Amino acid sequence: MSEQIFVHRDGQRIELTGVELEAFLADRVQMQEEDIARQVELDTKAVQKSAILERLGLTEEELKVVLS
Repeated sequence: MSEQIFVHRDGQRIELTGVELEAFLADRVQMQEEDIARQVELDTKAVQKSAILERLGLTEEELKVVLS
């Protein structure tokens, strides 16, 4: 049994079927993959930042003071 997806169009509730359903599901998968990629990028930057601060022997608060 496939997933039922409904949208509102012109004030009516319509079930997506066929090509429209496939496009909707493909878009949803793409958005989820983009969300995962963004989170991986944020996590990577956080790890890099921590590594740099550790090499410098500074905390994040100390770096803020230095840069202000």
